[in-house]
Amino acid sequence: MKRITIVIAALLIAASAIAQEKTDDYNTVRDFRSKVFEVHNREAEEVASSIRLLGSGFKGAGLSINNEMHTITVRDFPENIAAIEGAIARLDHAIADAPDIEMKISVLIGSKTPLAGAATVPDELAPVVKQLESTLRYAHYGLMTATVQRTKPGLGLKGSGVAEPTLLGMTVKEGQPILYSYHLFHITATSGERPSIDIENFEFSMRVPISVGGATPTQYQSVGFETPVSIHQNEKVVIGTTTMGDKALIVVVTATVAAK
Repeated sequence: MKRITIVIAALLIAASAIAQEKTDDYNTVRDFRSKVFEVHNREAEEVASSIRLLGSGFKGAGLSINNEMHTITVRDFPENIAAIEGAIARLDHAIADAPDIEMKISVLIGSKTPLAGAATVPDELAPVVKQLESTLRYAHYGLMTATVQRTKPGLGLKGSGVAEPTLLGMTVKEGQPILYSYHLFHITATSGERPSIDIENFEFSMRVPISVGGATPTQYQSVGFETPVSIHQNEKVVIGTTTMGDKALIVVVTATVAAK
């Protein structure tokens, strides 16, 4: 029994020494470096999504994005930073000669009861509403917002705004608006007899104030969806819906490749 105890003790000491050796190697042998990269021709967030896997993944390494400054800051091992630098140089190229892609984003409100204050749905979206009436259980439709934006192939676009609470049948306190935002990642166009526009990921979200009672400050709850999208030229596509009580928000997108 004594011999077995001595052997176990020796194994524990050896294991501890190996663990210590690995810890020491991680902490003292390999040093991280930091570098800030400027992105000139694309959105920093989109470039960052393509280079994340080039990082080492070690604890302490990291990547941060500043869209306003158009920068990506990397903290990693020198060889990983070198790989990331080369990738950014290849991705961040000028695309000024490419034709614009025009996106029209409309947000409709579907309701089981008449809508007060909602804008009339434009005639161009009447076929969409007719289709929605046959698939969704809403008798009334109105327009919450519509916007037209242009971008270049390979880029994305984003937008945000404040929703009118009465349109959604909600009452909120002053200073607690209902917010919406959308973000389209990496938009590309394909040519052919019937051109199409592809969106790598379409994100739409609403931030709604929720009163939790007592002295706890009002909190915001996020609702929405995200999905890849493929749209034919001038086609009107329902991207997704978000339900809020007895109402629904329906996002409709039309895409066009503008002439040079």
